[in-house]
Amino acid sequence: MPRTTPVRLAAALVGLAAVAALTVPGRPAPSTAPVRPVASSTYPTNAAKIFRWGNAQWYDNFISPVKKMWSVNKPRLVRDQHGMLTINATATSGTVSATLTGHGRRYGRWEARVRAEQYSSKAAPYHVVWELIPTLSANYHCGARSIVLADYALGTGTANMYLRNTPSTQLTARKALTLGPGPFHTYAVEVTADHISWFVDTHVLMTERRDVARTGATYKVRFRLVGQDGVKMNPGRMQMDWVRYYTLERKNARSIEAPQATLGAYDDAC
Repeated sequence: MPRTTPVRLAAALVGLAAVAALTVPGRPAPSTAPVRPVASSTYPTNAAKIFRWGNAQWYDNFISPVKKMWSVNKPRLVRDQHGMLTINATATSGTVSATLTGHGRRYGRWEARVRAEQYSSKAAPYHVVWELIPTLSANYHCGARSIVLADYALGTGTANMYLRNTPSTQLTARKALTLGPGPFHTYAVEVTADHISWFVDTHVLMTERRDVARTGATYKVRFRLVGQDGVKMNPGRMQMDWVRYYTLERKNARSIEAPQATLGAYDDAC
């Protein structure tokens, strides 16, 4: 009588299991139809993709550690956390900032993915500020020549965008957003010789063409949690997933027509 080898026995068991699977009551037979790929639920969340700005000329995805190109005013409170530039602020730390050194540009497109939260609401809230400031300190004028892509107090639900010009001009736009813990928002600005456009979460919010908006400054990136001097603050943090710069080489793939800004005054110029 021939002896059954282990290999043959294993093959037989596999075959029996397959037959059983096909004959179990209520179990459908295996389909021979091609498998359809599952549709992705993701979608572009940044203006660069929607308006087709091409590849970023410069970027930082904030892979640990924080790169030396960032000038930090309080190093113990700024770090990389899980691939995000994280600015922490305590009840008494005051303003904490991270400023890019180098890569100054007069024109182009800047975009960053940002979120922030506070850990209590018993004291004064920090302000989240993502902005472009002149590369030369002599041109800063206490913020009077800055482009602010997002400015809001933690615990509120409206992000403000500003363009400021000397001696005291301020152009403003606002966007209601969910600004609590968790969700990121992308804020972008396009600066050209004849217009400036702001974008929030892929949508153009404002396009300003008036001469008063043209500062002629060369800009660099800065992120801040801004506190009030001598005031106890609500501890909080601000996180950047990435920041990117694109040239103007590619034209916008969609229209950037949008309302102009609200013209007002900036009282803190110096």
